[in-house]
Amino acid sequence: MPVINMMVGAVTPGSAWVRARVSGASSVRLIVADNPAFAGPAYYGPVAPTGQGVASIEATGLAPNTRYWYQMELDGSPEAPTGRVRTHPPVGSPATFTFAAIGDAGLSPTSRGVGAVLNSNKVSNHPAFANVDAHDPLFTAHLGDLHYYDLGSGNHGIGGGASLANYRRAYDDVLLQPNQAQLYRNRQLVYIWDDHDGGPADWDGTHANKGNAAAVYRERIPHYELPESGAIYHSFQVGRVLFVATDSRYYRSPSSNTDNSSKTMLGSAQKEWLAGQLQDSPAEFLVVLTQNRWAQNAAPDIESWGGYSTEREELVQMFGDFGWLNRMLMLGADTHAMGLDTGAGNRWGGFPMFLCAPIDATPSPSNLSQYYNLGFSATRGQYGLVTLTDSGTQIGVTCTGYINATRWRTHQFTILTGSDPDPDPDPEPPPPGGEPVPPQTPSSIADRVRWLGCDLVTGQVIAELPDITGRVSRILGGYTTTALSMPIPLGGPGALGPVAFEATQPGTTMIVAVVNDVPEWAGMVVTRKGGTDGRLELACATLEAFLDRRYVADHTWTQQDESVIVAGLVADAQVDGIGLAVDAPPTGVKRDRTYTTDADASVYSRLRELMAVDGGPEWTIDLDWTDGTRTAVSKILRLRRRIGAAASTPAAIWTSGWSSEGASDAQYNLVEDYSDGRGANHITATAPGEGDSRPQSTPAVDILPGWPRYEHRYTPSTSITTPSVLNAHARAELANRKGGTHTWLVDARWDAYPRLGVDWRIGDDVGWELRGHRHPDGVTGSGRVIGFELDIAAGRVRPVLWSPEGI
Repeated sequence: MPVINMMVGAVTPGSAWVRARVSGASSVRLIVADNPAFAGPAYYGPVAPTGQGVASIEATGLAPNTRYWYQMELDGSPEAPTGRVRTHPPVGSPATFTFAAIGDAGLSPTSRGVGAVLNSNKVSNHPAFANVDAHDPLFTAHLGDLHYYDLGSGNHGIGGGASLANYRRAYDDVLLQPNQAQLYRNRQLVYIWDDHDGGPADWDGTHANKGNAAAVYRERIPHYELPESGAIYHSFQVGRVLFVATDSRYYRSPSSNTDNSSKTMLGSAQKEWLAGQLQDSPAEFLVVLTQNRWAQNAAPDIESWGGYSTEREELVQMFGDFGWLNRMLMLGADTHAMGLDTGAGNRWGGFPMFLCAPIDATPSPSNLSQYYNLGFSATRGQYGLVTLTDSGTQIGVTCTGYINATRWRTHQFTILTGSDPDPDPDPEPPPPGGEPVPPQTPSSIADRVRWLGCDLVTGQVIAELPDITGRVSRILGGYTTTALSMPIPLGGPGALGPVAFEATQPGTTMIVAVVNDVPEWAGMVVTRKGGTDGRLELACATLEAFLDRRYVADHTWTQQDESVIVAGLVADAQVDGIGLAVDAPPTGVKRDRTYTTDADASVYSRLRELMAVDGGPEWTIDLDWTDGTRTAVSKILRLRRRIGAAASTPAAIWTSGWSSEGASDAQYNLVEDYSDGRGANHITATAPGEGDSRPQSTPAVDILPGWPRYEHRYTPSTSITTPSVLNAHARAELANRKGGTHTWLVDARWDAYPRLGVDWRIGDDVGWELRGHRHPDGVTGSGRVIGFELDIAAGRVRPVLWSPEGI
């Protein structure tokens, strides 16, 4: 009475599903234990296998973040093999975990399928599956092409078409491969099909037998709740990370259709579901698991979203409207290659992309490096690992590509979270006698932040909005998003009536935070949610986000001052714009730039590109009162060689404890970062192109004794092709990168010296006098404020300080 195969999936903090195919048994139970000897096990079931011999059993009542062992009991007898599963950490709590992403397994000349399969060339037993298992990921996301049977095509010597029997046989054949069977038995499987495993190659919504594929998927794959009976899109949350798995086949329009609003990959039902997930989720970070490559070749192709660009723009708009664009990651497969992009190569949303294939399929050597600025690789045995490290106030993301057991590339980035995930349920009482009273400072200190609802275009104050809660943040040369909440009582002194809704209308208003009588932060309202309860939930994006919704026209600038280029770019957003004032005096640096409207580049992306060029100008959108009446807020796009006040002796100094200057009472962390992209001692600047037609600099090198070589290649601008200029950029970039980056994360009282808007603003030089376990004798230093987060409820401000000198 053997167990033919089994898989584990649909895991939560307290449960897991096991699907097993068995033979000759009338009753099946699932045995689960927290040890490999199965001492003190729990039993689930029994169930009677289906006519296909499938037993599906859920284990419940499990402990979060715990490893378990399981096996099947057939008619009272435990049967091999055993499997392992690790439950998820609690939903909504900070957690650190790693998952794997794979795709495209078949077509191998050396690792072809073993056993009695329909076609051994179309399934895989590649050792890379065992390599993935050895990393001990929480789960494995398979992004499609589980096999290459192309059912329904009549190819590969497979008779019977896209029948139920053939779809069932395909799963059996895949699980007959020892390396795959072990991985899916030991690591939760999250699986979405693509073309070769869901039907004939390049199948779409017209596939006559897609219902068979859908039925057998539900029968054999342990899956999360599926919103409908056909397509297999779904979502789940781990800790504070939302995962959305798409289905780009079931409703897909034929690739030959005209690319307009009626052409779709996802279909209207799936997009409506996706909008609901993005709007309602309390998660802090988003991972999108998709079958296809988001980026396209120069000519749109059927292997990417290139031929569905209208819908792609619709999705970018959706991600932006719900505040996810700067806190998300997209993973894809289908293209038989691996690529890693920080977001700089992603012209469609600007978020990081990770192409995680092929684990075993014919490599696709097409040149896609322009979309993957950290590298592009086409060989077998490729897969990705993603580690998410949630510390509570921020989430670190590490994407690592592997070729077999060898690490290929890594990209790390961090996002600030927007809510306190774990408030102290039992805070310690204050010491007897209360807290010490700090000395008075010369300037008055505001005791609260004022919130204003303003017209987005004119800046006119519509209403003061009391009792808003949430965190807000800013960063130089970029936009941030946040979620705010405000009460809307029906009566009493706090009732605002209709003005509350007029002052928070999505698309036409902005929320302004006034700190120490200075308008310091503004976020345009992109979504508003409210209903039965007494609160309005507002998703906001800082004003720079508007520039990401406006596109650049045709321009050619030859040896023009940077200020002219910036003013011209911003002018493209001024017609029917938000009334930006432009403060861009000449910088003294002249550049060449050519932009074309058919590149579909946003004003935001071009400004960021210009700033990213070594020695490029800095920009931000500042706020001020329009006049002395303080009834309207002006929005000012500032351009400078550097934003903020430079000072050899900073006026603003944070201290860890009371000092003669005030009571900032600062806590701190020093982040010393030599990760990929942050530190390098061997740098080459390149221009666009291929082979001999691709200009590049002479490598700039500064390798100190005892150090290995850390290489970095980058394109400073698509318009720079002169070798001497590339050499200068490489040398300048080396000076910035050779020591890595050093960032001080300070957490201090916002209402005490040094005060935001009075003693310091974004871009200013500041100082610190800090003491902690990292620096028991104290440490002093100076640097720049490159961003900040303001947490009104906690009474804290968190400036991000960049130190050019390091420690």
